[in-house]
Amino acid sequence: MGQVVVKYKITLDQPEDERPDYEGIAGTISKMEEVQSVSIKPLAFGMMFIEVDVVLGEGEGIVDAFEDKVRESDPLVSQIEALEMGRL
Repeated sequence: MGQVVVKYKITLDQPEDERPDYEGIAGTISKMEEVQSVSIKPLAFGMMFIEVDVVLGEGEGIVDAFEDKVRESDPLVSQIEALEMGRL
């Protein structure tokens, strides 16, 4: 079975009264075994997003399972968008 490399853009909900803990959430995501790299990048108007590179096994439902795992990691995770995908 082959492997797939996926680059994700993860955006967070922006509570009105506080700034999300981007570093803390990125740290939690970086501990997942599939994750190769994590970086925090500017989006717009002081908002940021988390860019994540992962290596996943090729197979049905594996990408969805990883995305669900990220959503469950923190309640502020609002959107996960696959920016790039390719085979290793």
